[in-house]
Amino acid sequence: MPLPLLNLDDRRWTDLVEEGTAQIPRYAEQWTDHNVHDPGRTLVELFAWLTESSIYRLNRIPERHRRKFLALLGFTRRQPQAACAVLTFSPEAGTGPFALPAGVSFETSGATAPVVRFRTLRDLTISIVHLSALQVDEGAGQLQDQTRHWREQLPLYVLGQNPRVGATLYLGFKELTASQPVALAFRFQGPLSDAQERERLIRETAAERVTCRHPLPDIHCRGEHEPTQEVTKLPPHHSAVVVWEVFTGAGPQGWTPLAAIEATARPSTGQVADDTRSLTLDGIVELNLPATMAQTKLGAVPDSLFYLRARLVRGSYDAPLVLVDLAPNAVHAEQAVPVSQSFKISAGVVPAGTAPTPGTNTRLRMKLAADGSIKALTFIPPGHAAPEVSVLSYTPPVGLTPGEITLQLALVGIGTGAPEQQLSLPHAPVQVESLRLYTHWENSWREGRRRDDLDASTRTAFDFVLDAETGQINFGDGERGRVPPARALIFAAYHTTAAASGNVAAGTINRLSHTLDNDVALAALPAPLQAQLSRITTNHAPASGGAALEELPQTIGRAVETLRAHERLLELAGHTKSDTLDQVDMQQVRALIAPQRGVNLLDLERLALDVPGTRVARACAWANVHPAFPCLQVPGCVTVVIVPDALVSAPQPSLGLLDAVKRYLERRRLLCTRLEVVGPRYLTVRVSARVRKLGGANSARVQARIVEALNNFFDPRRGGPEGLGWPFGRDVFRSEVLQLIDGVDGVDHVLTLRLLGDDEEDQCGDLSVCPTWLVTPGAHKIEIV
Repeated sequence: MPLPLLNLDDRRWTDLVEEGTAQIPRYAEQWTDHNVHDPGRTLVELFAWLTESSIYRLNRIPERHRRKFLALLGFTRRQPQAACAVLTFSPEAGTGPFALPAGVSFETSGATAPVVRFRTLRDLTISIVHLSALQVDEGAGQLQDQTRHWREQLPLYVLGQNPRVGATLYLGFKELTASQPVALAFRFQGPLSDAQERERLIRETAAERVTCRHPLPDIHCRGEHEPTQEVTKLPPHHSAVVVWEVFTGAGPQGWTPLAAIEATARPSTGQVADDTRSLTLDGIVELNLPATMAQTKLGAVPDSLFYLRARLVRGSYDAPLVLVDLAPNAVHAEQAVPVSQSFKISAGVVPAGTAPTPGTNTRLRMKLAADGSIKALTFIPPGHAAPEVSVLSYTPPVGLTPGEITLQLALVGIGTGAPEQQLSLPHAPVQVESLRLYTHWENSWREGRRRDDLDASTRTAFDFVLDAETGQINFGDGERGRVPPARALIFAAYHTTAAASGNVAAGTINRLSHTLDNDVALAALPAPLQAQLSRITTNHAPASGGAALEELPQTIGRAVETLRAHERLLELAGHTKSDTLDQVDMQQVRALIAPQRGVNLLDLERLALDVPGTRVARACAWANVHPAFPCLQVPGCVTVVIVPDALVSAPQPSLGLLDAVKRYLERRRLLCTRLEVVGPRYLTVRVSARVRKLGGANSARVQARIVEALNNFFDPRRGGPEGLGWPFGRDVFRSEVLQLIDGVDGVDHVLTLRLLGDDEEDQCGDLSVCPTWLVTPGAHKIEIV
């Protein structure tokens, strides 16, 4: 339980006045009039008021201290986040393939709502791609036509309800471009496939890499460049491996595999960049098909089409994959756009160096006049210490006509040399990770360093603090953080975002923005194609991920819930009178934040359900139990049994899933705990019964209802007395089975009943189940009389 909040001094104004009045005879014997009309009594009341104000502040913690205490615990306020969306393009008939470069902005077209701009994050080749058929092979060699489900935007199992090796997704195209990249956007059902799950998976991978790093720090020689921090990539699926193939008619079966490359690269001919982690995360698959692709007929689709297929060649999935949207010509877009500014170049200025071309990057030095115009300009060749700046337009001055240059750089202010100088960025909120702040003074550039506070900054450190919501920048006082020099130009290069307002609805991003950035990026694109972009653009799904700056009470609440996660689990288990989370409603369990450490069995069970990139339906932990020695006590050993969310009668985790869960728990277990993660063992339960039906009841229907009821009751995922899955180690009681059959519609009573286990022997009584085992339904024999 939390520590009680102490009241350091509970005296009030009245108490202080009475206490002060009582001290008068002791310290001022000649003061005899203690009534309220006396001026001295007035002073006593005044000082009591001042003292009460000090006492009030004594019991208060300033917001700055709260932030520092939270940071000490590892919690900081979440900065404004830009929303993300997937844009898709449907080019008009007769349009040939054309390139859309990264950085092109599109915007919403609402009549009343403010315009929200999104910027594409990578190059895209737009071409006519007509998806006409979608077929699924669950691995048995039989194709199921799912085209109607896809056209009606109904969820469908992309590799069947029980994907196994050989399961294949077939995509048939009436029109498809060869030797050009084709981007297909996949969106799956459920929160465990969205961008947040992707981010959790990347963070856990990065944390594992840090854990495995050598404890000694990296030591570098003087003058040696420190290695750049490696960007953590999306890890592959822990079990499933999917290959992409195109039908070319060559080879024994006519299918040609595509070579897999990194998802961040663009594929060349015969390559594929799969960003979906084997079809488990929302993402884009970009393929570059060979010119030898050919049309063919497959399955129940009568038309000859160009076919692609995604085939499961190794491993298995934790749960079936449910596809909700598939769209060609797709690209990720972010609701964060660069800030630019135009600077006038005074007449008569002769710029030095090689003049830049719009759309390229350059390095420069400049001096500004009092009116803000450039009075000296030098373009610096590469290799000099100056930031690279993107040039959007440049017109040199000619004679008495001033020139102009537009840069993706904003003049924030001019240094005053005074401590604690404050400046404001012209556009806010700010995407924090994009901000670069520079001072330009005496022909030299210096880049600043953003910090959450300046408490640890030194005199020489050019540090600053940013309020991303308002765009305010605070510099140091000379002791903690360097003061910007007087008359130094202060520039900022950054992206601005609408934060939470960027979470726009589906179908609203449908217009090309008319900005100077787009004019430069699309300069090589013909005007008819630029005009077409506003007619063929949309977003099938709502934009998501945008968030405003987290308020301090929200940060405190997040910290409290995280630190009290262990107590919350104990409260939930006590409320439901259960010693395991396995027999608690999963919605209640998953609604609680997972603890940071596995202190007891409940913590380990909750953590096993929270492993990024996995689908675990059930988890149960036992202390002093080893799976290899179920009948012996093994002190210090904890066994965690997990059940994947597969739609089969006896789900078993793959070796990759077991390894992923164990790696996750190993980093969070207690130091001296030996951890074992295994799958369950199943006892197949078969029921043999003779049942008398009610008069007029249909025998076949009664028999089918009984079998269905028995299968549901013994289901390891949804069965059991409470419908939460059959409890681990719970015996099968004959009386419960009798009651179950008797409650089926059309049943009068049960004449005979026998329970059969794996040993094929009849059990006149109950079936015993080992502690770490589950039951699964077998082939029941029901006779209706």
